[in-house]
Amino acid sequence: MENEVDWNSKRYAESQAPIVEEILKTASDHRHILEERTEEIIANEDLFRSLAPHMNYPRILMDKFLLHIDEADRFRVRMHRFKSKNQNGGALEKVHSHKWDCSTVLMSGAYTERQFEITDVDEERRTCRVVPLLEHTLEAGQMNSLPMGRAHQVINPSDDEACITLFVRGPSRQPHARIYEPESGMFYDTFGPDRQTKLGLRHIGRVDPDFH
Repeated sequence: MENEVDWNSKRYAESQAPIVEEILKTASDHRHILEERTEEIIANEDLFRSLAPHMNYPRILMDKFLLHIDEADRFRVRMHRFKSKNQNGGALEKVHSHKWDCSTVLMSGAYTERQFEITDVDEERRTCRVVPLLEHTLEAGQMNSLPMGRAHQVINPSDDEACITLFVRGPSRQPHARIYEPESGMFYDTFGPDRQTKLGLRHIGRVDPDFH
């Protein structure tokens, strides 16, 4: 992906996503590559320590395992496990948007993705309208791409089967992601782990429980 993809393209979905999806499909068809990489990470302590801070496991909804970071951090390769309803207790992912473009291929299981258009944004009042745009269910072998800023929500509809995906994200092209609350019409921004933790510390130090 270092040479085949223009990670600076502002038309990722139209011009670059098909290239990334084809690379992901090839990897998914040769699963031994993924197993060899995960075993390499486990065996190499320095490599593990460099990647581990970017992994999130265990989580309620989706476990995140990082396999590779490009030297210039233009892209990152991850594997995700979207937990079944029995595993996540029926919790639902919040509607959100990302600060980077991304593509994925489903390795096992299935998920339903809802996409939304965000309109009438008032940055000062932190309000907007969240308008349903698309809903589709994807199964193993199918691919999906999402441009930066497109709000979405991913749901594993299965009671028992987790969904595993191979995923690539591009470079961060804005300072934050965003969480939307369709019922109230409110939204708030989220940041990287360090900045988010500092934000939480500031509120907790003020004995202020109203923070995300």
